[in-house]
Amino acid sequence: MSNEHDFYAKHYPWLNADQRECFDFLCDIHNGGNHMFGKIQACGDHGLSINSTSAHYMSTFDYSALTTAVVLAHDRMIRFQIEPSGPRMLKLVAHKRHQREGRMNERHPTIEDAINNVRKQYPCDEVEA
Repeated sequence: MSNEHDFYAKHYPWLNADQRECFDFLCDIHNGGNHMFGKIQACGDHGLSINSTSAHYMSTFDYSALTTAVVLAHDRMIRFQIEPSGPRMLKLVAHKRHQREGRMNERHPTIEDAINNVRKQYPCDEVEA
């Protein structure tokens, strides 16, 4: 956990351990809490949400914040959701999960399992370079 995260987290003393992990995740996908604009709110006991005005340039390659968010979410077992939230805003929601197996609303698969599941559902031919 970086000192930068500690600096921004001190403004949210009500964060429990799960919410703190979600907070750190949100800081990381924004390249630091100083780039995160919007009100952080509790989303249940295990999550956070932010109505973000700074969630832009999220893509899978150049400006690869979307790929970073997906990989970090799977590595850290954080369910990440993006919702519409008004003009020029997105609502980012993060919920901490604690297991790889179990009921849908309790688990979070590894990135490798998620990739395999998508490729089974949407097979495509390999393109030779």
